[in-house]
Amino acid sequence: MHLIICEKQVAAKRITAIISSDDYKTKKKYKVPYYSFKDHLVVGLSGHVLKVDFPEKYSSWTKVPLKELALAELVYLNDKLRIIKLVKALAKQADDVVIATDFDTEGESIGLEAVNIIKSVKDLPVKRMHYSAITPDEINSSYNNLTALDYNLAFAADTRREIDLIWGAVLTRFLSLSTKRLGNSYLSAGRVQSPTLSLIVEREKERNKFKPLPYWQFPLKIKKDGVVFTARYSKKRVFDKELKDELSGLKPPIAVVKKVGVKERVSKPPTPFNTTSFLREAANLAFSGVNAMRIAESLYLKGFISYPRTDNQVYPKSIDTKKILDSFKGTSYEPLLDFLKKGLKPTRGSKQTRDHPPIHPTGVEPKGLKKDEKRVYDLIVRRFISTFARKCVEEITRVRLDVEGYDFVSRGYRVVSPGWRGVYTFSAKEDNVLPGLAGGDSLKVVSLKCVSKKTKPPRRYGHGTIIKAMNDLNLGTKSTRPAIIQKLVRRHYLFSSKSLEPTPIAMAVMNALDSYANLITEPSMTRELEDDMELIANGEVSKEEVVNKSRELLLKALEVLTKHQEGIAERIWDGIHESRVVGSCLKCGKDMVIITSKRTGKRFIGCEGYPNCHNSYPLPQHGLLRINNTVCSDCGLHKMILIRKGKRPFSFCPNLDCPSRDDD
Repeated sequence: MHLIICEKQVAAKRITAIISSDDYKTKKKYKVPYYSFKDHLVVGLSGHVLKVDFPEKYSSWTKVPLKELALAELVYLNDKLRIIKLVKALAKQADDVVIATDFDTEGESIGLEAVNIIKSVKDLPVKRMHYSAITPDEINSSYNNLTALDYNLAFAADTRREIDLIWGAVLTRFLSLSTKRLGNSYLSAGRVQSPTLSLIVEREKERNKFKPLPYWQFPLKIKKDGVVFTARYSKKRVFDKELKDELSGLKPPIAVVKKVGVKERVSKPPTPFNTTSFLREAANLAFSGVNAMRIAESLYLKGFISYPRTDNQVYPKSIDTKKILDSFKGTSYEPLLDFLKKGLKPTRGSKQTRDHPPIHPTGVEPKGLKKDEKRVYDLIVRRFISTFARKCVEEITRVRLDVEGYDFVSRGYRVVSPGWRGVYTFSAKEDNVLPGLAGGDSLKVVSLKCVSKKTKPPRRYGHGTIIKAMNDLNLGTKSTRPAIIQKLVRRHYLFSSKSLEPTPIAMAVMNALDSYANLITEPSMTRELEDDMELIANGEVSKEEVVNKSRELLLKALEVLTKHQEGIAERIWDGIHESRVVGSCLKCGKDMVIITSKRTGKRFIGCEGYPNCHNSYPLPQHGLLRINNTVCSDCGLHKMILIRKGKRPFSFCPNLDCPSRDDD
């Protein structure tokens, strides 16, 4: 009897259907389904079935010294008891084991967990299936060409789990104990989480320091043969006030064409999707990293796309890309095939790995997709086809104009041959065709305006740009990065929004750590440990060596933190207090702050002069509240913003007696 272990239930069912040619039975034991056919048993796990943790004696946050916690030996505990019991029961019937989990470090670790569970009841030979898509061709080929389990790859994943647990537990307990924020209000920190949050906080500091400068733009409307088009002053932004006054004083009747230049620009098709580039493009369609990966994972498990966690940007020769392209004939994507180039040679990115190919459709026609699944599938299909498409040829026209001695320019744009842009329409530009112009032409001026503007601060990170920054700095892995961003939102370090804005608590924690222990917030240490885990995967160092090295680094950081514990706590508390201040009490002048009642758990605004002053205001009890920088012009309190899922943010003045509330 052959026992096949899959990573998830849905994968187990689909792999069973493929290998058995749909001739199988579904059974249940311990309320967990599994599948049987001929001399095969197939079971799906639920990701990791073992949980890495500290022994019970380290559970007290207040009694266990942090140095002891940093040096504690970890244990692997049964986390999915019914699944584990089922695996043991099926193992007793089996003659060998085939691990069919996802082929990556995490999948290898999950597979090794299953092997160790099986060996606790029966010593069986182990083989490994390697596949990148859950399609009949891939699965059958993989099953007929079994390989060995990569123990080093599994050890690398386990190393990451252990290091992240140790660092996260020690740093989180230190911050929470130092600031006396325990229970649900604890302050978290971590090996990857903290450097990532530091990037976001540093960008916010740049924005806060930014001083906008006034500048002016001068759009010019001109006409030829009844066609009105626009030009602008040759300097896109005018900062010189004297020049601004000169241009504002112009009343030109005509503009004279000085020179017309036309050139062709050729743009190459995009490179194949790896995880990072996919998440960036999905972010442009308003998908968060976590949501995009969840949908891609669903499409993969249904057999519609290849494995979505990959660094590769080069299609291997083993993929029959022509067959996949031909599969779109007779579908809504068939018109896109007209843009393909001869020879069907795809583009190549800079990263080439051997684990998985770039993300691509499998050629299986999807049915029953939900709205967001269709959008993500469409993105992946169009990206795949575009990598085989012709180059895009564009015509750029640049016209220089004389307006009473001042240089103005007008730019025209049109697509000569759309090529890949006819496929990958997410970055399409609109044509801006100028009328026929030649040097010496006199054009009627319709209008010349002076538009006042101010320079803008650097943009906040979005989900796509922060994941790219993490990738560039080797913070986390392609699998964990979206989840880290989600964790920062859950821990109230980030406001839940499209642009990742840090909360005042995040600013306070990062400022304190940057001041006293920047080893924790700098990416260099995390990057070094990630490089060490690559060495483990290559069999060059042991898991124990890297875990012990990380403990030594943590103890050094802990020594610095402990030395400055009071200063860190004070800076964080100052930041937390500042984040709760809504303004001055209109009765006694002391600070009005957001308070959560210990007795009822309800939040309200109260005066810090209590019990001498009883001034207070109620607050909405559901949704995320934040204090706006805008001060109410009627009562002087800061306005507040209420953010609720599925609804637009709502701005209001918390003072019930404020005249501005009459307008609400």
